[in-house]
Amino acid sequence: MKRNLLLSLALCAAGLASQAETNIYVANLAGWNETAMYSWGDDTEIFGEWPGSAPTSTETISGVTYDKFVIADSYDGLTANLILNNNNNGSQVDIASLKVDGGNHYYATNGILVNAYSDPSDPNINFDPVDTFVYVLDNTGWENLYVYGWGTNAPEIFGGWPGASSVGSVELAGDTFKKYEFPGNGYDYNLIFNDGTSQLDGPTAESGKDIYVKVSTDGYEILPTPGVTTYSIYIDDKTGWDKLYVYAYFDGKPSLFGGWPGAAATETATVDGVTYKVIRNVEATDNAQTFIFNDGADNQYDVEGTYVIDRDLYFTATTTGAIESGISTVTDNTDSPAEFYTLHGIRVSEPGKGIYICRKGDKVTKITL
Repeated sequence: MKRNLLLSLALCAAGLASQAETNIYVANLAGWNETAMYSWGDDTEIFGEWPGSAPTSTETISGVTYDKFVIADSYDGLTANLILNNNNNGSQVDIASLKVDGGNHYYATNGILVNAYSDPSDPNINFDPVDTFVYVLDNTGWENLYVYGWGTNAPEIFGGWPGASSVGSVELAGDTFKKYEFPGNGYDYNLIFNDGTSQLDGPTAESGKDIYVKVSTDGYEILPTPGVTTYSIYIDDKTGWDKLYVYAYFDGKPSLFGGWPGAAATETATVDGVTYKVIRNVEATDNAQTFIFNDGADNQYDVEGTYVIDRDLYFTATTTGAIESGISTVTDNTDSPAEFYTLHGIRVSEPGKGIYICRKGDKVTKITL
């Protein structure tokens, strides 16, 4: 017993019997006056409750100053999802998700983007240039126009109030748009346009994607990408769902509307006496898209068929399915048998007098019998 104890003590002294601490080095290039590190995962808050712990020290390596955060060896093997924040003063950024391994990990952040690297003698502190923007057609008449953005637990991507100034302007399809940098960081933002005093609510936008908005003191309008052909998707919504979303995929991957649940059909328009929910500014595509109608929660189904976005599309949707419903008369150039559906999407074998959706081959039209 004494021999085993001495051997154990000897191994500990040699650093062989236990894992070393894990060191997280973060170069704070966001200009935050103070930082804290929070971690969630494996039901353990490694750095304590939000906003976490302050750095244990600062170190300068190869001319770069780091905030150093230490994870004790007792957490070895656990997953740490690291969030750096400015000590609960409104800004944060996801640093990394890693397994505690007793090593050294190096990061640099500007408060929005994060670079990771393993060699501190060759630090990666130059961030990729921003190539996505909020483009604003400014009809406000304000002397200054700022864009501010907020989102649930999201960092201030445009900075603190009143937000960001434009970084220049660009001429597109005969109109002059102001540009505001909008890099991707995984969050959606509710945009607010303002002059530092007056303000108006803008749309919700996905970071890392261009968005074109016309802004006046009366409100805003989302514009199609200038010079790009777009169409609309009209849905005669008979589902009774609280919300209706359209998700699209091609070749098994999300497309057109991004991740789940897709685009919300919230705008309405009346065509031929029918009130439709509308998704506008859908960019034309040569790829045949598969649609899933859903309520963002428990209800969803695939829309029968695939659809190339080369025209406005009209659908009638119920709780169990949806069919394309034509608005304009189409020429019958197929010998396929005709199928008839009610405007509620129910197929009928022997239609009587009334208005029906007629599908013949790949052609669909609304007809009156």
